[in-house]
Amino acid sequence: MLEQLIVKDFALSESNSIDFEKGMISITGETGAGKSLTVDALSMVLGERADADMVRSGAAKAEIEAVFSIGSLPELKEKLNSLELGNEDELLLRRVINSDGKSKAYINGHPCTLGLLKEVGAFLVAIHGQHASIRLVDEKNQLELLDAYGADSSYAQKTAEAFNSYNAKRQKLSELAEEQKEGAGQFKTLRYELEELNKLDLGEGDYEEISARYDALMNASQAQNAIGLALGLLDNDEHNILEIISARISDLEKVKLYNEEKINPVLESLHSAASELDNARELLAELDTSVNPAQVEELSDKLSKCHDMAHRFGVQPKDLYKVTADLELKLEHFLSLKGQISTLTEEVKKLRAEYEDCARELSLFREKCAKDMSTKVTAKIKDLAIPDGVFIVECRRDEDARPRRDGRDQVSFLFSANLGDSPKALGSVASGGELSRLALAIEVLTSSQNRTPTLIFDEVDTGISGRTASSVGSLLRELGQHVQVLTVTHLPQVAAKADHQFLVQKDNTSHGVVSKITELKEQGRVDEIARMMGGNVVTEATLEGAKALLADR
Repeated sequence: MLEQLIVKDFALSESNSIDFEKGMISITGETGAGKSLTVDALSMVLGERADADMVRSGAAKAEIEAVFSIGSLPELKEKLNSLELGNEDELLLRRVINSDGKSKAYINGHPCTLGLLKEVGAFLVAIHGQHASIRLVDEKNQLELLDAYGADSSYAQKTAEAFNSYNAKRQKLSELAEEQKEGAGQFKTLRYELEELNKLDLGEGDYEEISARYDALMNASQAQNAIGLALGLLDNDEHNILEIISARISDLEKVKLYNEEKINPVLESLHSAASELDNARELLAELDTSVNPAQVEELSDKLSKCHDMAHRFGVQPKDLYKVTADLELKLEHFLSLKGQISTLTEEVKKLRAEYEDCARELSLFREKCAKDMSTKVTAKIKDLAIPDGVFIVECRRDEDARPRRDGRDQVSFLFSANLGDSPKALGSVASGGELSRLALAIEVLTSSQNRTPTLIFDEVDTGISGRTASSVGSLLRELGQHVQVLTVTHLPQVAAKADHQFLVQKDNTSHGVVSKITELKEQGRVDEIARMMGGNVVTEATLEGAKALLADR
């Protein structure tokens, strides 16, 4: 239940603090005084969108606080406790709106998102606005209104959950079928590429090893050429270095007597050189530099293919093994699609059957609610000056339509105002006044079925007057015996039925025009209702009439 609302610098409200009680509460005032500001301010702490125009002119920010008693809402208390936002029986919601339109939200002093504030607010307050009759004639809303009347959401929830499960699997099946269709054209290419890669037979590190072996063979070939040239100089059949040196030694031996002292050292050097060169020849001859040309060609061909494949797939040659693994996975996935599709098809059939069972139970529940709602709304509108009116909720099950999250039912509201008339679609036969009364009856009946502790009716009595207005007031007062009811009204008959009444007035101050709200006591209520009866002119007659209205509660 709403216990207190504090509003600062919001629209025309400079500073207002309102304490609320149980029962029916009416908010009245002259046109333009700002009667709906209380509802607008409350909407802010319940998570509605804010903008800069909501901040009072000249102020830096607007602040709204609302205190609620939540001892009777264990589900909400459990939610707040799980979010570490408190577990007391009193709840404080706060909203700060800056002059640039940006806002902040708080729950029990803790910053929170607007979404969470709205989620919490849904437990606390239901606001029924001036456009309820417009919403009433739209068939898209009529199913929602029937479900709101039914209150028990378990059938709708089970159907929604069954639909979500079915739809998720159906979408997955559709995606796999589309993937299979698209992949069919790529399958041959995929398999061919994998075969080509498998011919290379590359694992991690294989390319590097092949490249290293090829480089080593190429180096061996170069060594073979160099050694061959060196051996040719040392061991050629004709004119090799050793033979030339040997011949020159022989020549010098013959003439050493000419100058033995100097020629002998030369001969020693030549003998030593010949010995060293002969040793080098033997060592070179022992080296195995044989290179298999076929092996070189094989490795060169494999490296060339690696480079071609790497270019095709846009990777480094050393990463081709990863491409092979990736293609194997893709091929394996494609080949598994048939089995997956078969399995999913069976799952979808099973989930569809479960959905149909839930939707059928929901339809039966709705049919029961539709009959009950038809009877009760018809009874209510008799009290609202439509004595011969008949209201029918028609609930039709559409077996041929595609499954929907909200079930298979099509709902239409039918109405006839006069005896003998066949009920027809609400929007085509009901007048504006009849629509307002029907909307109010449905709002009241719907509200009495749910567990929201505070209900707000913002000028839902537009278009009615006289005895009908009195009946509306009685209806709201009756509802106020079960929940807290706030009604913004311009009708004295409705205001008089309230347990408590607040007056909204505009005052001219040094800060400009401001809106103030005060609770009226006995004489204050008489004066205000007299003003409402007399069109702002209070006379003895209107005062007496006001007293009579207040007495007739």
